[in-house]
Amino acid sequence: MMLGWRARIGQMRPATAIEGAEEWRSVAPVGVAFADARTIVPRVDEDGLKVMMSQVLEASRQLATAKVDLIVQCGAPGTFLRGVGHDEEVCAQIEAETGIPAITMMAAQMDALKALGATSIAVATIYSDEVNEKMGAFMEAKGFKIASMLGLQITDPFDASVHDADSAYKLGKQAFKAAGTCDAILISCGTYRTFPILPYLEMDTGAAVVSSNQATLWRALRAVGLKDQIPNLGKLWYAA
Repeated sequence: MMLGWRARIGQMRPATAIEGAEEWRSVAPVGVAFADARTIVPRVDEDGLKVMMSQVLEASRQLATAKVDLIVQCGAPGTFLRGVGHDEEVCAQIEAETGIPAITMMAAQMDALKALGATSIAVATIYSDEVNEKMGAFMEAKGFKIASMLGLQITDPFDASVHDADSAYKLGKQAFKAAGTCDAILISCGTYRTFPILPYLEMDTGAAVVSSNQATLWRALRAVGLKDQIPNLGKLWYAA
């Protein structure tokens, strides 16, 4: 039986990281397969992310050769740094280049928060304050209230790889406490491992938790028409 007989999903991710791709594969529904393409990210800052985004169309062409049903641009700062509307521009460019529908990680995170009915968000990221400021402005323009925002101040993209999932739990809980009250916790970075801690962070805070890899996998499956609910990956899977 051909791999991906239900859906073949193409994902482009930073070359420094394998974590996000492996999180997806660890929970992949039966009949779903992933094709990978990589982009080089010199630094997690405005200049480095421009370099990453300059490689999106080439990565898309690579994924198209695998006959994927959907192309996913992973690396949320690559779109939110350019402001509201850039996600749509990137998706349109990919579709024009390949003829294949596309989604972005940042848009997937926003869709996930909306599906949960969340408006007040505690945000935890690996990013620097400079990058977080741009993310906060993007989210506010989308109608969300930033209840708190904490970042690990990482600018070397590989450094996020050395953080275990418990780091995401601790940072998410700190952001929740700093918020005082919020509807949801957003943990942003596709290299940051979160899958093992999602149900525990939700249980221990009472807030819904959205993470980059969780939200983007959810959005990708829904985009190809699959309604699978993946256990132990948070309330999101039962929201829509």
